[in-house]
Amino acid sequence: MKTARKLLFLLTLIVSFALYSEGTSAASIDKEDEIETIRNYIENSVDELNYKFNELKSHQIVTLEEIQNLIDLHYKENPAPEEMLQSNSLDIQDVFPELTKENNKAHEESKGNLGVFINSQKETNELGTVFTYKNDNSDYIDVYLGKTGDISILEFKTVGQSQIIQPLYAQQYTPIKRTTGIAYSALGAKLFNLWAEASFKYNGSTVASENIDGSYSRYLAGGTLNLIPEAMPKTRTVSLEGYKYAEVYSRLRYQDGIGIQWAQFTIKEAVLESMVGCTVDGSVYGGLKVVD
Repeated sequence: MKTARKLLFLLTLIVSFALYSEGTSAASIDKEDEIETIRNYIENSVDELNYKFNELKSHQIVTLEEIQNLIDLHYKENPAPEEMLQSNSLDIQDVFPELTKENNKAHEESKGNLGVFINSQKETNELGTVFTYKNDNSDYIDVYLGKTGDISILEFKTVGQSQIIQPLYAQQYTPIKRTTGIAYSALGAKLFNLWAEASFKYNGSTVASENIDGSYSRYLAGGTLNLIPEAMPKTRTVSLEGYKYAEVYSRLRYQDGIGIQWAQFTIKEAVLESMVGCTVDGSVYGGLKVVD
């Protein structure tokens, strides 16, 4: 009787193990199919967007609105597969493991600075393609399209003229400049933007900010994100290697369990910054970065 019970137990164990192995194998196959479907969708989407952004370069003047409309229309006409919409177990590292490692390395090398990263990709195109649209005011829009499907936009533009008049002969003023960064989800949906703007007075020896402003906007797709404004806006003076700069910046803290793209890097918790600055000689610049 004991022998019969032992045989029955062993048989049950063998059958259970076989069923578990079969289920595990099927799950593994399903995950591989899911990854393949997502990878194909992203690669095809990147190819199409590369073509569309290249076509846009034939226009003499390109606005931020045109670029955003192009992106919105693309994803409307090419919706993501159900696997991307429903999966909670996969992230971009599962789909593009090697490219993710290279992106992380680039993040460390650029110290979270979007401008530094974009300039490096303009030269190498290793991780994606940069499309730069300019106009006569020396304003520009940089659109970075990564091989992993991420899109980052940095706009630096003139939004007005300084209205402040000083009786000092040597004092000069810059136009009001604005830096805007826009975050997109992996499906091409706008989440939020962050911007800072200012004009500057300078005389070759000193520089100070005027007309400062800055804020952020949350789009419908980013309605559930935990966004906490930290500085809207603030000013600072920067001294570096004997040179002086005045800067105006806006900061936004992001805290959530969902990773978002900002300056090409996936983040789950960080302080994000948009800034505009000026030298003592009146050269104005802008930038986006992840603040440590």
